[in-house]
This record gives sequence, C-alpha cells and structure tokens, in this order.
Amino acid sequence: MNGSLYLFPEDVMAAPDIAETLALLQEREVIGDPLAKDSTKQVFLAGPGFAREVIFAGCSPHLRFAPDHEDDRNFCHVALHGPQAKPLLLTGVHTGKPRCPHCRARLDDWRRLVTGAESPVHCPACGKSAIAAALDWRQQAAVGRVLLELRNVFPGEAVPSDGLMTDLALRTGLLWRHAWNDMSPLP
Repeated sequence: MNGSLYLFPEDVMAAPDIAETLALLQEREVIGDPLAKDSTKQVFLAGPGFAREVIFAGCSPHLRFAPDHEDDRNFCHVALHGPQAKPLLLTGVHTGKPRCPHCRARLDDWRRLVTGAESPVHCPACGKSAIAAALDWRQQAAVGRVLLELRNVFPGEAVPSDGLMTDLALRTGLLWRHAWNDMSPLP
C-alpha cells in the first residue's frame, strides 16, 4: 500500500491559482518533468528540491525518484489535483476517529456518518452538527478543492518544510495544511 502527503488550503472551498501554485513548485524545484495531465490533475516527477522541501524522519530513508517500469507508481512523484467543483475528502484504511469540533468527542461511527466533505455529521455526544470537512481529522485526512499530493510518502514519515508552507501561503494568499493518507494515490 502506498501513502501520500497532501498539502491543501485550510479553507476547503478555496481554489488557488493552479499556474501560480505550479510556478512556486518549479521555483522550489519540488516538481520536475511532467508525467501526465488531464482535466482534473497534473502529475510530475519529483524535482531536485523534493527531498529538501519534504523533511523525512529517520536517518536514511530509501527514496526512489524514477519508475523501474512503465506501470511503476512506487516512487516519489507529485500530483496537483483540481480545482474540483466540490471539495474532496480523502481518508485511508488507517484513518483514526475524527473529533467533533464543538465538544472534542471522538466519532466512533464516522465511516457510516461521513459520505463526503460537505456531508453533515451529527455528534452523538453534544448533539451539534458540523460538515465532515470541519471535523478534527488529526492530519489523517485531506480535504479541499485543490490538493497537492506528494506520492510515496508514508503516513507520519515526512512533513513539508516550513519554507514551502510559508511560500505557498504568500503566493496564494491562503493558509495551507498537510495530512497523510495511507490509501493508494488518487488516479
């Protein structure tokens, strides 16, 4: 199973300018040559700055930056998704129980309650409702109309550099967050 590190605007309805976002990723050398492009995403090889802008835990992570064969997706590369018409909510197999933003109670039955980013979720502990995107996912779910996916980064293995997050905020005028996902990357 692959994992991804996602970067996304804190305002889940925001759709930062894709050209500006890509320009920043090129300037910081996070992305290299394009691999694929369609109406919903653009995929790139990791650039020479990828390992500088993604801070890996441990003393010597084994990173691959090129595929071994045509169908290989188990190497570090980058996908920019969006803008989507509605925010996507990405959870994984090991996503923990989110917390209610009002009372902080864990939502034990969240997989049944949550059907999408904008689905209303009723908290059994306090009785209040919130949309799924507003739940406290503890960096285990990504949500937004624009998602920057750093592929083949396992949950908790790495974080984005402060410089990258600051520059994303300055360039787009939006605060950005990060989360890990332990599912296969978006198509």
